[in-house]
Amino acid sequence: MRKAFGLIAFIIALGAPAGAQMMSGQSTMGMGPMQYYVGSWSCMAGPIGKPSKATATYTLDSGILRGWILVPPQGKMKNVYALEIVTTYDAKSHRFVQTNLGNDANWSIDYAKPWTGNTEQWVDHASSTPPLGHSQTIRTSQNRFDFTGYASLTSMKPGFKGYCTRSTSAM
Repeated sequence: MRKAFGLIAFIIALGAPAGAQMMSGQSTMGMGPMQYYVGSWSCMAGPIGKPSKATATYTLDSGILRGWILVPPQGKMKNVYALEIVTTYDAKSHRFVQTNLGNDANWSIDYAKPWTGNTEQWVDHASSTPPLGHSQTIRTSQNRFDFTGYASLTSMKPGFKGYCTRSTSAM
């Protein structure tokens, strides 16, 4: 669950002007592209065939995108699952760096190279739950993004999928 919700930041998850720039295919540099995620989102995500409802809230301040993902108890879940995602741009290495920490003590550090268009490719570089994986986030519109998580660096079979839509209510 940790790796999949990490996609939301981009995961993900995470300003119409910056979003419009991403949708037009212009190159990304710095945190401008992450403005897209600022706000509240309603999500459905989980292991293939077992989606859960979640909410995501993102803020961007001082070059850091902070995301909070909350999955209320549902199905066999007995407790709330909470995930904090923190993303920034490493200008020296020309990549986005993201940390994920869940209330289940799972964590990861992920990188994404700058992209053009609407597709982000993220790769785990450290994780409390090996093996390392990779994920993809596709910004399908200004108000929706889809994400897919893969269990290993070489896997082509999705293990986790989801989508988020921008919430219309103010928080």
